[in-house]
Amino acid sequence: MKQIKYIVLLAVLTGVGSCRKNILDIKPVNLLTQDQIFGSPSGVTAYFASMYAQMAVEDYTFCNGYFGGFPGNGDQYTGNWTDEVFSSRNSGLSTNSGQEPYAVLFAALRNVNTFIQQVDKVTNIDPATKILYSAEARFIRAYDYFALVKYHGGVPLLLAPQEKPDPVKRAKETDIYDQIKTDLDYAAANLPDKSNYGRANKWVAWALEARAMLHAGSIGIFDNGQHTLPGGEVGIDPTKGMAYLQVAFDAANQVKNSPNYSLYNKYPGDLAKNFQYLFYDCKPGDVNTEAIFCKGYDYASTTRTHSQDLMVLPFAIQSAVGYSGRMQPTLDMVEKFDNIDGTPGLFGGTGTPNVPIHYPSQSAPFANKDPRFAGSIVAPGTIFRNSASTTEGTITGQRGVIYNGNIYRGTRTSQYFNTTSLSFGPTPTPYIGTGNSNGDNNGSNSQTFWLKKWTDPVSDITLLRDYSSRTSWLDMRLGEILLIYAEASFELGHPASEATAAINLLRTRAGMPVLATVDRNAIRHERFVELAFENRTYWDYIRWRTLTTDFSLRQEYGLEIFYDIDTQDYVFYKMPNGGPKTYQPQNYYFQIPAAERAANPLLNDNPGY
Repeated sequence: MKQIKYIVLLAVLTGVGSCRKNILDIKPVNLLTQDQIFGSPSGVTAYFASMYAQMAVEDYTFCNGYFGGFPGNGDQYTGNWTDEVFSSRNSGLSTNSGQEPYAVLFAALRNVNTFIQQVDKVTNIDPATKILYSAEARFIRAYDYFALVKYHGGVPLLLAPQEKPDPVKRAKETDIYDQIKTDLDYAAANLPDKSNYGRANKWVAWALEARAMLHAGSIGIFDNGQHTLPGGEVGIDPTKGMAYLQVAFDAANQVKNSPNYSLYNKYPGDLAKNFQYLFYDCKPGDVNTEAIFCKGYDYASTTRTHSQDLMVLPFAIQSAVGYSGRMQPTLDMVEKFDNIDGTPGLFGGTGTPNVPIHYPSQSAPFANKDPRFAGSIVAPGTIFRNSASTTEGTITGQRGVIYNGNIYRGTRTSQYFNTTSLSFGPTPTPYIGTGNSNGDNNGSNSQTFWLKKWTDPVSDITLLRDYSSRTSWLDMRLGEILLIYAEASFELGHPASEATAAINLLRTRAGMPVLATVDRNAIRHERFVELAFENRTYWDYIRWRTLTTDFSLRQEYGLEIFYDIDTQDYVFYKMPNGGPKTYQPQNYYFQIPAAERAANPLLNDNPGY
């Protein structure tokens, strides 16, 4: 059966990596016979494994604009496209042959369509099993088409493998969403109540439908006709948008009321740890009541690994092979986490240049924030993993010192300050001059927060190497469903109490004060905090049509931290970091790849390109 899986994957990769043909023209898979695929349950499982492996999950390896990438310099994650993490990079998909998501996903869809076509023809499977197999394959098809329509708007809508190389024009954007709904309705109606790890069931189908229809509905009510094409390849009108929102609400309501899921609450006595471990306890075999759909990265079960820990660990405890500090959260993101009493979390701790505010420790300004902050982000002056082995005993981000009222900035990490020479160096003095993790050993920037969410809190970090991380990707969870339910409810004009109740479930789990009522801003704020670093934020800006307004010469900020030798405490300064970020109207959709348009004359491009 391993051989069958290999042949299927080879067929996919061969189709993507070949010379620049129209990807839609590649001939159907003919290396496998129906008997080979459907002759045993293991044959079917192998084929499904290949389809799930090719599915458009935007996880740890969705970076540099393509699926399955290695993060490298670490500034091409989806979080870099927003204000979640440094550095200031705009969005973009790879245009390299064999990596373009457009080509890769159509190759994957061709395999899915081949499976759906063949399963209907075989004679050695009973009708009920055929329906089950088809339902699962249609879930995968909907997942991949949702990625394509998010990226490009309407694309060619193919529901069967092409038999000859005829050019196909783009379908309307609404046609794609309607097909996604049709496939997911079929999947939800015919998939079982429970499924094996990493495979779809009826609740997974409804969860995806809720996510996809919220995206489509939001475009319909917020775009105001600003981004359209004459043929409807781009554009959703408000009436259609409201209909999609109703579908999103209904699907989310199904999952919300399922007895199969409840919010993760394994560590109620430590709410920060509880939120952190929500994203760790999702491996094959773990009990996670919130997890709806996961992509496994446990090597023993899935033969997949990734490099997330290698990339994001603070410099002081980095792996022997280097990297580290690749997804450092911005102060903008930190400020979105309110204080534990519900007051805004805006950092007002810098005072004025002449009258700075002093704190007893580096961690003091962040000690009373929403517990989800400490479950998601490593703050300066806090313990993380084996930071006890460092000189400071914590992860620190100190920029320099203040002495006799003058500011002195260091240029390397882990230096000491000499009050006689007024200089920094490696020779120990009574005064630690710079932090151990800001700036990846150059010590010269204001990046003083580090990513905690998605990291492995247990494995020995001294053993970290490339592709050694095994934390699975929690792709769909009840927390997101409650947010979809609340947002759809509000936008549909339901009583505010309905959305408020859903939001308060999340806030109560987090240890935050409940809200008396919610409005659009409150719901969006809760999404920013609850779903931070889950690759949802960029798409929220897209569907709300706020990308161009929220990112018009948008400057991101960090903190410079100084130890005041005279007062023996710390002073913080809010500092711009990197250049401003601006998005243009055409950025609401990615361009149809030039090579695809050259190969298929019926493919028109998106507005603004």
